Amino acid sequence: MRIGYRHRLADFGGGLRLQREMAKHERRPLEELRLYQQERLESLVRHAAEHSPFYRERLAGVVDEGPVRLSQLPVIDKAEMMEHFDELVTEGRLRKDALLEWVEGLDRDELYLDRYRVMTTSGSSGRKGLFVFDRSEWRMIIAQFLRYGEMSGVRPRLPRRLRVAAVVGASPTHMSRQVSASVSVGIHRVLGMSVTQPVGQLVGMLNSFQPDFLAAYPSIATRLAEEQLAGRLRLKLGGMSTSSELRTPEMTERMVEAFGVHPFDLYATTEGLWGCECEHHRGIHLFEDFTLLENVDDAGLPVPTGQPGTRLLVTSLHNLVQPIIRLELSDAVTLDPEPCPCGRTLVRTRAVEGRTDDVLFLPSRRGGEVMVHPLQFGIVTRDREVREFQVVQRGKGVLILVVARPSAGGTLEGRLREAVSRRLASLGVTEPRVSVERRENLARSAGGKLQLVVADPAARATHTGSS
Repeated sequence: MRIGYRHRLADFGGGLRLQREMAKHERRPLEELRLYQQERLESLVRHAAEHSPFYRERLAGVVDEGPVRLSQLPVIDKAEMMEHFDELVTEGRLRKDALLEWVEGLDRDELYLDRYRVMTTSGSSGRKGLFVFDRSEWRMIIAQFLRYGEMSGVRPRLPRRLRVAAVVGASPTHMSRQVSASVSVGIHRVLGMSVTQPVGQLVGMLNSFQPDFLAAYPSIATRLAEEQLAGRLRLKLGGMSTSSELRTPEMTERMVEAFGVHPFDLYATTEGLWGCECEHHRGIHLFEDFTLLENVDDAGLPVPTGQPGTRLLVTSLHNLVQPIIRLELSDAVTLDPEPCPCGRTLVRTRAVEGRTDDVLFLPSRRGGEVMVHPLQFGIVTRDREVREFQVVQRGKGVLILVVARPSAGGTLEGRLREAVSRRLASLGVTEPRVSVERRENLARSAGGKLQLVVADPAARATHTGSS
């Protein structure tokens, strides 16, 4: 069924009511939030144990009449979720093969069986994911989007509607595309564009529309910042946000220079965990009243607040059709123990450092290997002749793929090779092997994302440690 205006308006209204209700949690004492989380967890787990054959077996002997303890529940990863999808969901009509076949032919905003929204993740780590939401659960997603809007300044304005431009994923099954369609109900004037459109075309549309607020992936926002600095793009923004890709400090500096506003950082996963920076820009408040999160190390043990983890375990407190309980995400974050000046008590990240799947392991001068985080390559963006870049591991070395400005001279490759080599040497990499090649464009995922760093799977599988 194609989703009409009245359906979207009803979902938007339902999401707005939920957002206002959930907003009460943002500044309440932590004891009250923990009580709410436990109540939702009890309901979720017992529903899953009763209605999901997968969880009925997995939770046998773990869940009894006493309180549910999150740390005692089994952990799953995306591969296991997909392998057992038909047994994991609580609705018998949902079958993985049929859903994947249906989404392959999807080219517009539609419901499966007139009831379910279906989304896929492109699988930047090589693992495709399938996620299903019924109407009530989708309204929870809209509520999270509206919380992000409230925090970042995307609020209805009278008498003139706010003009919002969103450069979103190309796939109709991508979360950003479906959320954008759901909230396009006339509250704002929304211009939706695809991340795969040519930059020149985006510039023309944006100049004509003149948005008050711009939302885009960091890679595209950086390209648009270059267009603004060159005078081809002529926007006067009141605000902007980025999401879905790693944003380096150098990218942020370029956006501030070009547009005169500090971009908000939106963290949104199809698995259910969302978060956003507040007006102080001191980290992302994670919406833990919608989704529980556990920051853990490689062994799955809890990481103390203030120390970096290597992955997250997420538990969606409101998805009953496809229960997500302690699902692994390979996102590396550090949670901040200090309270935020805004007064929100929601847990806050000190940093979202990208995916651990994107970490490189290169030979160390002291033996073993050095772990090199994607943020270390932000120095490439400091070069004014660079529009976009991607780092590809080649055995014990790295290849920097660069989309350069037309004015870039013949010394660009040498400058970048020297800068990256110095950075890697400062991290302890022995005799850094760095090569640089120019490209007209860089490959993006089916959802339109640009993977900043592409690690060598063989190197990850055989690394012996870090120093």
